[in-house]
Amino acid sequence: LHMLRFCDFQDFLEHLTVDPHLDSSGLVMVAARRMFATPLPPNWSEQVDDASSRVYFFNRITGESLWVHPQSELFREVIEEVRCWPPNEPVDAILARSDAHLRQAHRSAAETIAQWSIYDNPQGPEEASDLGETSQFFFNASTGESRWTDPRQGVEFDLRQRHAILCECISAHTQTLAKMSKGASSDSSEGESDRGEAERGVQSFLHSLWESIGTLP
Repeated sequence: LHMLRFCDFQDFLEHLTVDPHLDSSGLVMVAARRMFATPLPPNWSEQVDDASSRVYFFNRITGESLWVHPQSELFREVIEEVRCWPPNEPVDAILARSDAHLRQAHRSAAETIAQWSIYDNPQGPEEASDLGETSQFFFNASTGESRWTDPRQGVEFDLRQRHAILCECISAHTQTLAKMSKGASSDSSEGESDRGEAERGVQSFLHSLWESIGTLP
């Protein structure tokens, strides 16, 4: 997997419609920084156009080129999700929001995968030489697209990235609540106990969330 090397963080924020002046200390920037540090999806790389010196993204398997990050739509969806989290929202409510968001994403991913069928290929394709020997190809009856790589690979990568970004935002939100509680509480020992219990609950949720939504078909 490739990391971003040429893309500027400010340009990255602009593509996501994030204003660093309005979101400089909020969860939106927590999410954006995690997104910027995230590897590109499988088979994607970052390139620089010789004529314009603009950064673009290239998929070596499909030959597709994009001027925007291949996960920009996913990133915008997560940005809009965390923008809706009030700063004083209880942890349980944030966990419920995240659970609902991920389950909806999983349902959409399962519907996408269901459109693909696997067919045996009796002769190894010349086009797939970079992928090694393969005896199957995949066809999407809805779009007419065919490919040698398993479409589940990219879809599962997207789900895991969505999960990781939300987990980072949940942890940041929990820390914010802890600071607010510390400032309001007169009993420091009781406050520390409550925060410790909340953090353990969050970590337990984050550990089990991915497993609880199930695997893709």
